[in-house]
Amino acid sequence: MTRLRSVPRAVAGCMAVLCLVVLAGCSAFAKGAVPGESGFDGAVTVVSEQADGAYGVVTVRVPYLGIRGDAKTGLARVVFHRSAVLPGARTPAFCHVHYEKDVGGAKHWAERGWVVFSAAYTGADGESPIDAAVGNGNNLARAIVEWARRVPFVDRSRLHIDGGSQGGYMALEMSAEMFPVTSTTADVPVVNWDYNLNYIMKNGALAGYPDRPAVLAGPMPVLGSVAELADMSFKYFTKDFADETWYRLSPVSYTARIANPVMVACATGDMLVPMEAMTRTTLRPVDPAKFPAGYTRDFDTLTPNGAARKVFEDALPKDQVFTHVQPKQENSYIVTGEMVLDPKKQPKEKPENLDRPFSKDRQWNLFYMDEGPAEPFAGHSTWCWSTSPDKFVEYYQNAKPAVSILNAAKMRRVMERHAGRLSELPMLGDGTPANRLNYANLEQRDVETALRDYASLGPEYAANLAALYAACPVKPFGATLPAPMLP
Repeated sequence: MTRLRSVPRAVAGCMAVLCLVVLAGCSAFAKGAVPGESGFDGAVTVVSEQADGAYGVVTVRVPYLGIRGDAKTGLARVVFHRSAVLPGARTPAFCHVHYEKDVGGAKHWAERGWVVFSAAYTGADGESPIDAAVGNGNNLARAIVEWARRVPFVDRSRLHIDGGSQGGYMALEMSAEMFPVTSTTADVPVVNWDYNLNYIMKNGALAGYPDRPAVLAGPMPVLGSVAELADMSFKYFTKDFADETWYRLSPVSYTARIANPVMVACATGDMLVPMEAMTRTTLRPVDPAKFPAGYTRDFDTLTPNGAARKVFEDALPKDQVFTHVQPKQENSYIVTGEMVLDPKKQPKEKPENLDRPFSKDRQWNLFYMDEGPAEPFAGHSTWCWSTSPDKFVEYYQNAKPAVSILNAAKMRRVMERHAGRLSELPMLGDGTPANRLNYANLEQRDVETALRDYASLGPEYAANLAALYAACPVKPFGATLPAPMLP
């Protein structure tokens, strides 16, 4: 065996200093990587920046206009791999909307080649408390997506939007509003507020809401715990579910403006976002004997507005839908009420991860987890599942965006944003339209860069842009688009 020579103490000391210098350099990549902004309304400022191993974690303050047009601020966080900030690097953006994505969860996607954005919330007394998705949560999400596209090392031509529950709704909402969006994953999304909020309000009282101790001890603890969402929403909108506002707030009213590939995942045993709003065919009726008297999830009964009385499947183009119904997985189990209150009581053996099947040829991919009927103590699913959209996300991360990510409906919305006049807005409780625009300079900047980014993808994209603008009834640039937007 060859013996290693001992290292002289002076040399060892130099090596230690060198290691410290190298390590300091390794962590320095996060400093200044995300620039603060100044000199315009809505400029984002950096609150904190640090390295977490190979990842940068930066928190910023995001000014935006609220649902009543008032100036507000929120916090947002971006997580990125150090390779994303190498000179000349351009990395696609992954925006997890509405709910906060923790740093560990963000690293999952940053490791896979994304720059990951999400809101960062404080408590109710802090500067950035979470709000209802239909309230200022919507406006903050918009501002964060716009900021993500201004970060200099982001590839603006590729944007994935992700969210679950209220965040699933927000993923669909931002996909309808923002451009260009190249893919979306929406887990258990609220697709019909007229039905879903009415369902929560009617049945939340049966769960014991607003008496919090009664909710936790009651037969529907998870449903009861989210019933406050109705009160949060009523701060802005009418309590009359027959009003058109609830339809305008719902994805079923604007699916035509969602032009990119989408994966939606739902479970038949969902107690919070019932699949009754998704389909009329893949349903599993509950056992009334297990529920409090008066419990209902009937779609037509709980959807007073006539325009909203259509399930999500009916709002989609039939030739662009791929549906996969997934049987229960091996080693799956019912997540009992005791397990809901104490997750440590769940079995250690769990299902293996399943990548959700999808079609590369269809825009809409519906992944239905068939777990039978809902149990009253359940949350978004009654059984334990382990599935992921990773393959879907990876495919559209690398595939060239389709020309069709810009269609006539999306084109009109984009032009309305630039003009500062959105159509088909929900009405606030005082009869005024809800504000869904950020500062005018940011909306116009985002639209103009988006059009250039899209047109730069190739001649067929530029031709589609020119044709859609010519046919669009809203023309803020005049009869034709300016030459810089059509390379």
